[in-house]
Amino acid sequence: MDITIYRRHSADCPEKDDRYAPRCGCPLSFQFNWKQASTTLDGKKLKRGQNKWTANTRSWSEAQTNAKKLEKDLENLLQGKTVRHGVTVEAAIKEWLEFREKNRLTNTKPNLMGQKLIDWCEKNGLLLVTAISTDRVMKFRMSLPFRTGDSSSLKVHWAVINGFFNWAQGMGYIDTNPIPTSRQNPQFAIRYDKKEVKPPTKKQIEKVLATATGRVKLLAQLMRETGMALVDAQKFDPANLEDGTLIRGNRTKTTERYRVRISSSLAKQLDALGSPAFPGTYREWRERLYKVFREAGVEMTPHAFRHFRISEWLAQGVSVADVSKWVGTSEKEIRKTYEHWIKEAEDRLDEVQKQAWLAQGLDENGNQKRQKVQ
Repeated sequence: MDITIYRRHSADCPEKDDRYAPRCGCPLSFQFNWKQASTTLDGKKLKRGQNKWTANTRSWSEAQTNAKKLEKDLENLLQGKTVRHGVTVEAAIKEWLEFREKNRLTNTKPNLMGQKLIDWCEKNGLLLVTAISTDRVMKFRMSLPFRTGDSSSLKVHWAVINGFFNWAQGMGYIDTNPIPTSRQNPQFAIRYDKKEVKPPTKKQIEKVLATATGRVKLLAQLMRETGMALVDAQKFDPANLEDGTLIRGNRTKTTERYRVRISSSLAKQLDALGSPAFPGTYREWRERLYKVFREAGVEMTPHAFRHFRISEWLAQGVSVADVSKWVGTSEKEIRKTYEHWIKEAEDRLDEVQKQAWLAQGLDENGNQKRQKVQ
């Protein structure tokens, strides 16, 4: 079957008289003749006679690749063979989220990123997952609002989209993942310098807790006592408390286990809220907390409660191993992220060093003691 590739020029295109212009940048289309009865292919109406379909690209080389695939599908249809129908982006995202949910995987970021991909594809006229090529997926990445440079936000959210395309490839909806690997294409690597963690002061934390009221205050107090991230604290169910004050769980972000106790007074207040203690969505509770931060005149994020609690424990001399079990973060990550700037911990180490010198018969500065003159 002959498929003609041609340009659909805009009215002001200087090449509008040449429907085969190689580089004007106008969208490309297919033109072909179907001699059988009208039917559908990839969700598109295939009518008897001449058909004109978009090639979903402006690149001649990509259009030629797509034309070969279309020709093969049309031939299979003529021979009565099964033709794999294209899956829409929206349908694939929905199925992916259901797959994750049935496998007990969190969908907080997948929901967010899935909707962003759906919206971007709709805005750019892309219906099928197979229409998302490498150049398009990179343009989608450029449209994302996540900060980079000193933040891992873009890298974290981009990993979610990469997971979607890996899933789509495994399902057979696409032949290959359109996202180029940074190992083979280092120019596409997302680079950033991790910003040094600076937790709020104890005074700032106390100011926030004094400003908050009702359930928001109890949510903030829960994070302050346990170091739980907001996404985990908001989903906390008081009915799951063990021994009255013990919380066990798996972190939403990493699935790592954590085990931590809260004060009995907080446990009683949380129990009085019933289940769920914090109904609604993660976004709603995040906004409520930010409102309290603004009212308190404190610049911080909900995650700052976690930074504060971890640094507080370390400053009090709690071992990294114990803190690791309480908050569900590896010892290596805790040492890398927190230990180096905690002044109280530094002072404690200096005191230990001083006592070691004194035990060796040296003075507190590590020098030999002067002999008294008789």
